[in-house]
Amino acid sequence: MNANNTIKRGLFLVVALLGIMGTQAQDRLFTYTYQSTVLNKGQRELESWHTFRTGRDDFYLRYDNRTEYEIGLGSNLQTAFYLNFTSKTNTLMDDSIKSLSTENEIGFSNEWKLKLLDPVAHPIGLALYAEVGIGSSEFDLEGKVILDKKIGHLTIAFNGVYEYEFAPYYKNNELDWETEQKLNGLLAFAWSFGKRFHLTQENSFNNVFLDGKIAHSALYSGVGMSYSQDKFWVNLTLLPQVASFKGSTTSGLNLNEFEKVQFRLLFSYMF
Repeated sequence: MNANNTIKRGLFLVVALLGIMGTQAQDRLFTYTYQSTVLNKGQRELESWHTFRTGRDDFYLRYDNRTEYEIGLGSNLQTAFYLNFTSKTNTLMDDSIKSLSTENEIGFSNEWKLKLLDPVAHPIGLALYAEVGIGSSEFDLEGKVILDKKIGHLTIAFNGVYEYEFAPYYKNNELDWETEQKLNGLLAFAWSFGKRFHLTQENSFNNVFLDGKIAHSALYSGVGMSYSQDKFWVNLTLLPQVASFKGSTTSGLNLNEFEKVQFRLLFSYMF
């Protein structure tokens, strides 16, 4: 009887360990919302991000690409390095004549993520996230508080995000710095269909502050999916703007600071 109990306990520990390893093999089910899980020590992951944004008062198309190299450092800590590329095409007006203009920007980012509580072993998962970015036309600092929980087939995640951006410009032939602050809240849900496939739903409440006052505010809400294999995963989300609370246009959406719709595709390989 004692031997049977020992065997059962051993099998339970093996299954639990495999479950944890399977969870850590994919550290995110969502494309916009982060989860608290981190890579194990020595694990490495290469991620490719592709985000398309379109829909403003006139023609507007923006493409963002991020290539991320992620490394597990142990002690519930991981870091990542990004190569960022952005291309924007928008409408210009000159003496009532419209034309198109394209701008490109390249940059580098470094991320640090520390897991404090595990979403399986503890009542709720908790992680802290920090990122610094250097671009050809602006600099930014970003911090996140990440909460998540797995309940059966359901995964819930929340991110509180603060971002501070500053960019150089000339005013009366004097170099000055333009600053912008962002405060965003993201809430996401994923429902698993087996171990490999998830349907996802994400919500993003975006707010932009200028001179200490809120200047733009909008809510995005959309659906997506996540599919994973042993060392590979892919996530896709369609995220349209559904409501504006500050800076609205005649359509009821904020199409000056934000876009009408975003698409994001992530895929990753672990080695």
